[in-house]
Amino acid sequence: MELSQFVTETLMQISTGIEDAQKQLQAAGSTARINTFMTKDESGNLVIGGRRSSIEHVDFDVAILANSGTETKGGVGITVASLLNVGAGGKSSESRGIESRVKFRVPVAFPKYDNLETK
Repeated sequence: MELSQFVTETLMQISTGIEDAQKQLQAAGSTARINTFMTKDESGNLVIGGRRSSIEHVDFDVAILANSGTETKGGVGITVASLLNVGAGGKSSESRGIESRVKFRVPVAFPKYDNLETK
């Protein structure tokens, strides 16, 4: 899987998971709230409301493989390293490359819980 696809899918699934959990908790009548409108005040206490969005960081620590192989379209690619390199249909491809690790963080404002009862 390409690194960009991995990052995209990871962030999409985290956001979708938060939204799904919010909806399921609300449908079940739970009073639990995930990622509400809470922000920190000057003293570091969590408070409800405010215009600011709470920013979380998603940290990535990914093994990547810069490779040139028989199945690579442009001759060189950066993919997320996996234990087994098997393509669609079960065929494997030969690749030669250097495995490296890349660490980065992505700031994200995750979906807020909408406390309106009209939804």
